[in-house]
Amino acid sequence: MAVEVGGVPSGTVTFHTDRGVPRRVDLPRTGSGSITWSTSAEESAYVRIEVRHPGGRMAALTNPIILA
Repeated sequence: MAVEVGGVPSGTVTFHTDRGVPRRVDLPRTGSGSITWSTSAEESAYVRIEVRHPGGRMAALTNPIILA
C-alpha cells in the first residue's frame, strides 16, 4: 500500500486494519509525504487510510480496501 499526501502540515497518516492501527506516520511541516506499508490478505482483511490535521480534524479518509 502507498499513499501520497499533500497540504496537511504536521499532520498524521494512519493505516487501519481489522487488527488495529499497524502503521502511523507524522508528516513534516511541509505537509507532503509518500508513505508505504506492506501487508497481505492473511494478515489483514482490509486496509483503510486516514489523514488528520495536528488537532485531530479529518483531512482525508479512504474507503476500506478489501484484500483477497
